[in-house]
Amino acid sequence: MSHQYLMSDLAKQYVMLQVYNDATRETMLRAARLFDQRSKIKSVDEIDWAVLSRFRDATLAVAKPVTLNGYIRYLRVLGQWAHSQGLMSRNWFMDLKLSPAPKATPKALEISVFYQALAHLDRHADQFKPAWFWKIVVRFFYYTGIRRRQLSSLVWGDVDLKAERLKLSYRGSKTLREWDIAIARKLVPELIYLREESERVLGRPVSGEDPVFNVRLFYSRYKINKKNPGHLTGEQITGLYKRLSVAIGHRFGVHATRHTVATELCNPADGSEPDLFSIQQLLGHTMLSTTRGYVSTKVETIRRTVEKLQHI
Repeated sequence: MSHQYLMSDLAKQYVMLQVYNDATRETMLRAARLFDQRSKIKSVDEIDWAVLSRFRDATLAVAKPVTLNGYIRYLRVLGQWAHSQGLMSRNWFMDLKLSPAPKATPKALEISVFYQALAHLDRHADQFKPAWFWKIVVRFFYYTGIRRRQLSSLVWGDVDLKAERLKLSYRGSKTLREWDIAIARKLVPELIYLREESERVLGRPVSGEDPVFNVRLFYSRYKINKKNPGHLTGEQITGLYKRLSVAIGHRFGVHATRHTVATELCNPADGSEPDLFSIQQLLGHTMLSTTRGYVSTKVETIRRTVEKLQHI
């Protein structure tokens, strides 16, 4: 068997036929491209243990073990498909052991970080136009715990303000699932204001297909989302959080917000037992163990537990 394919060539074929999620597609293509570059192969026929070792060492020289492990997992999937299609003699990537990686503490933030970010938007509104819009975005992520792509895909048809319910549709789901969550009552007035401002600029009532978070209605200097006109792009959301992180001197992001939501809800201040299944539903996890991995148990919670021990 002789092929002149590179892994990046195989990845292009694979994602064209097998992958529907844009983020997954880009990550797999990147993993294959980096393998070609760092292993220095000219064909998949050259892959052997020495080539795998060269890729592993080159990656660990510039990235963390967890990053390498992510690449290996994608390459294993790609290798299995290529082998099944007769494009590789074997799936060599199954021989490449995952690198030992320390398990980091969940990335929960102190609530004071949110206060600082929101206060900065108030004080420097001219630098974060439209600041009122971005404040709603920050609060929306906090009160819903949703992912970046879910917020980007929301339309007004997903929002039921009377019933205080939010439909998280398959459009923004990693697993193409849909589920409903409650809208925190603290958030309702802000969404009403956002809808009213959207209707004022549009000159008509919003339709069910209108994006909820259309920043260009209020500040046209943002780039148009070519894939989903009117919707925020992931880069625009990440850009906001990066700028705020620099401004307040603390790393601040959407994924860390999800960890914070999980941690806050799993550590009730009154010492009551958290409703883990509700928190799992809120975060959209199919497995409870995934939710548990998002949570940092606060020292105060542990203290209440150890104080229950009998005196000796």
